[in-house]
Amino acid sequence: MVNFEIDHNSPIPLYLQIEQKLRELITEDEYKKGKLLPNEVDLSRQLGISRNTLRQAINKLVMDGLLVRKKGKGTKVAEPNVSSRAMNWFSFTHEMRAKGIAVRNFELHISWETPDDHLARFFEIKKSKKVLKIVKLRGKIEGPFVYFISYMHPRIGLTGEEDYSKPLYELIFLSIELV
Repeated sequence: MVNFEIDHNSPIPLYLQIEQKLRELITEDEYKKGKLLPNEVDLSRQLGISRNTLRQAINKLVMDGLLVRKKGKGTKVAEPNVSSRAMNWFSFTHEMRAKGIAVRNFELHISWETPDDHLARFFEIKKSKKVLKIVKLRGKIEGPFVYFISYMHPRIGLTGEEDYSKPLYELIFLSIELV
């Protein structure tokens, strides 16, 4: 159970009090590491409030990207959000070609690895499920200047046998189309 109370006599609305208390709770290490929040029925009963009031607070935190809800599993702290404009991304190779820079691979290492706790949570996979790790040292003909480490979710379907001299984005999109 959580260790906080709310003031039913306060002029501050109950859902705002709960939202603030939950914001404090989810900064604790155990919740950052994936512990589920108490279920809504138990928490609303403990705090003496309706589930709707509790949901209002939780929904705000979900909308703020701080919590993630999974039907049948519960609510937990969201992984730090990576902002992207995926439809506007270009591969490193394409960006360099657009600038007239010829790029080559100086080193390339492909391996299947057991994910650490953070990577397993990020991919939402079991730690026993291996992920493809791609390490590239790339750059201009005159010398390397960028070091990439990429981990591929097993669902993408890469085998490790692909032609990694091609841009990684092309390999990913080809493998997704084949699945």
